[in-house]
Amino acid sequence: MKKYFLIVLVLFAAACSKNEKKEENKPIQTENLERISIGNEKVNLNYKFEKGDKFKYSLTTKSQNEEIVVADSTMKSKADQTLKYIFDCEVIDVDEDKTAEISLVVSSINFDIDINGQKIHFDSNQKLKDEDKQKFLEYIVLHNTPFRARINQYGEVIEITRVEKMVDKMNSLSPQKQKLTTEQRSALAKQLGESAIRPITQMLFREFPHNEVGKDSSWEKRFPQPLGSMTMENIAKFTVVDFVKINGDKAAKISAQLSAKFSGKKEGTENGITYNFGEPKINGDGTILFDFENGKLIKADTGTKMEITLTMTGKDSLQKTRKTKRTTISTNRNIVELIINN
Repeated sequence: MKKYFLIVLVLFAAACSKNEKKEENKPIQTENLERISIGNEKVNLNYKFEKGDKFKYSLTTKSQNEEIVVADSTMKSKADQTLKYIFDCEVIDVDEDKTAEISLVVSSINFDIDINGQKIHFDSNQKLKDEDKQKFLEYIVLHNTPFRARINQYGEVIEITRVEKMVDKMNSLSPQKQKLTTEQRSALAKQLGESAIRPITQMLFREFPHNEVGKDSSWEKRFPQPLGSMTMENIAKFTVVDFVKINGDKAAKISAQLSAKFSGKKEGTENGITYNFGEPKINGDGTILFDFENGKLIKADTGTKMEITLTMTGKDSLQKTRKTKRTTISTNRNIVELIINN
């Protein structure tokens, strides 16, 4: 069940490393912004990529998962995580339709995890012991390994390419190295690009509507998702709530709200166990700042909270009826910030 929660949090959807110099990784100031009026004018929320442009984003994800299992006794578990990335981006080329090919490199990864009091720390700038390399393999593979993304003017990540270097790096660090054929290498690169790289890249480049917008303009994005025997339709609604000035440039301030609709069976029986889903609860909110004069995302701060209860009833080996109730509460916060270099 946990993998479904993670998908929601990623779709609706992480600040700089502790060891990075603050003056080199300073986000643009977005507090107490000056409000401006553009009257009845409407604007395009389009990215304006230009060949040779270089920019940097920080991405911070903060998540908390709490699980309570009630059976003969009550068991509780809790996990907190703060994961931070720094992305260095360079526009390699721009097509006639304004779709850009962008090179991205994760130059820093830093995270802290606390699972029921057991703490784990990772810093890509620190040398790892050989025994820890397998434990943090996915982060080692991502760190300082460039890949490319094709992104259109509306912020949609169309394609992830040049992931083969990550596949090679992963294979070289594996205790059981494989001799991959060209077809196997390409297939693994495509799978890695779609399942892991595309979602995190899309968080840096938020999708915006194709039409012009003014104050109070709204639009929605819907995405269905399986949840056990049910289907959950996530509904993200965005509204332009104001226009502001950021470093002298005009920007749109956009609110985000998440809700969900559920359909399908809440009850069922599988392998002699009867299960019953309680009514899931999900909500989310956030704020996005987009500089429409220069066509760049300045900041996006969005979060979700999901609570779901599952009750399972069945007989044990002595044919005694046993009932277990599991409640899972997941919260997530994603913060994307454009970094300026001083």
